[in-house]
Amino acid sequence: MLLLIGRFGVLVGAFLTLACTLMAVFTSPGTAEFVISVVTVGIGLVVLSLGLLAVLLERKRQE
Repeated sequence: MLLLIGRFGVLVGAFLTLACTLMAVFTSPGTAEFVISVVTVGIGLVVLSLGLLAVLLERKRQE
């Protein structure tokens, strides 16, 4: 079950990071949209790291 949650976390984290990085590149700095995009990139990176951690812990537990 932890492996499934971890894979979903990796997928969601990668999507958030990639989509919001592209949005931050195309919006002008100093606007509210830019700030929201940068904050969401940070959230995406946290979700991605937690997903990777869950996948690694589950694979180590199965060995």
